Amino acid sequence: MPPGTEVKDLVSQALSLDSQDEAKELLDDLRPEDIADAIVRLEEEEKVQVLNLLSEATGAQVLIELPTAESKALIEQLPDAVVAWYLDILPMDDALDLLEDIGEERYNDLLNMIPEEDAREIQRLLRYSEGSVGRMMTERFFESFPEQTMDSLLGDLRGAPIEKYETVNDIYVLDNRRHLLGVFSLRKLLRAAPSAVAEEVMNDDVVVAQANDKAEDAARRMARYGLYALPVLDERGRMLGIFTGDDAQTVLREEDTRDVLALGGVTGSGDSYIGLRWYQLYQRRIYWLLGLFVAEFGTGMVMRHYGQGELQINPLLLFLPLLIGAGGNVGAQVTTTITRALALDEVRLSDWRRVMGRELLVASLIGLTLGFVGYLRALLWGTDPRLSVIVGLALPLIVIWAATVGSVLPIGAKRMGIDPAVMSAPFISTFVDATGLVIYFQLARTAVEMGFLVLPR
Repeated sequence: MPPGTEVKDLVSQALSLDSQDEAKELLDDLRPEDIADAIVRLEEEEKVQVLNLLSEATGAQVLIELPTAESKALIEQLPDAVVAWYLDILPMDDALDLLEDIGEERYNDLLNMIPEEDAREIQRLLRYSEGSVGRMMTERFFESFPEQTMDSLLGDLRGAPIEKYETVNDIYVLDNRRHLLGVFSLRKLLRAAPSAVAEEVMNDDVVVAQANDKAEDAARRMARYGLYALPVLDERGRMLGIFTGDDAQTVLREEDTRDVLALGGVTGSGDSYIGLRWYQLYQRRIYWLLGLFVAEFGTGMVMRHYGQGELQINPLLLFLPLLIGAGGNVGAQVTTTITRALALDEVRLSDWRRVMGRELLVASLIGLTLGFVGYLRALLWGTDPRLSVIVGLALPLIVIWAATVGSVLPIGAKRMGIDPAVMSAPFISTFVDATGLVIYFQLARTAVEMGFLVLPR
């Protein structure tokens, strides 16, 4: 049984109980990660019901585990108490991004509901540009003076509240003006003599980032040197915070996902596929498709130019590049998106109905859009209006078929134990090209047999 399936059943059972106390008791035994995994597979109303059954702290933890697009959509329907708790425990970059989602007025109200120290940190980091290291760093790092002994540092570490430090893998040595002098690991701290001082064990050759550096560049620097965290400095060399490994991994995963999707002709961020709404998927794909659609008009114009001379190409054939290209592009988009989601475990085999349903809806809207554009373009070329209708009808059918193939094959490959990447965009495009021709010619043939369309001999 795939992970999360049993939890979804328990969550559904909690929603069906008449007693809210019993429902809360049932949900209290579940981990926030498992509840989040179940929530993304529920209906919209049920998602809010589940979150309202949870305590404020648990509800905030569940929001943390949800895909970004999913949590953003739910926040508007949740009380301020839950959202304030969520804001306080969010990674700092996400806490800053929340401002754009809920508006300045509500955001300021929430800042007044969280601990003053956390609110001041958020306000300080808002000074840095979006996508910079400064926006993503945390100020909760373990620091030392050069003359501080190992025994003293261990005492500080034992007596510190658990939430004081984001990570204690490294200890950063600062002077009295907060300039970074060096760094040493927790292992060195534990192995060094109790009387040893920080400046004796530190390494002064430190890899750093500037607060205004791009987060992606800093993340790749961390990966290159195998660092747990990267100290972040201002322009004067004073240490401001650290860029942690988990944030770096998130940045690289999102950037890599964005790059992979761009290869398949899909725009947008690297947000989780399962958390996106149908209209977001439509927006991410239609602009690329319309651009490629317009570019493919050029191929048709070349065929039209030479087809009116001695070659006398059948007008039915003039639209083949347009139709085949649209089907191949849609198939490539869908299979790239699904394959990436399977690789990141955002989509599981049990989600195939959900995936098929949303892909058919998105494909229908894309097909209608391209069909209308193709119909108008055929008319502008001076094509027989009846042939223009055939083109306008063939496009949605080919697009829907391409989306179906692009969805089914990667999931089917996964179920059979085959790497879904085998069902790559070139394979899907080739398959859809051939089958798309069948759809177009069969539609035209039927129109001819019914007397709707007359072609020159």
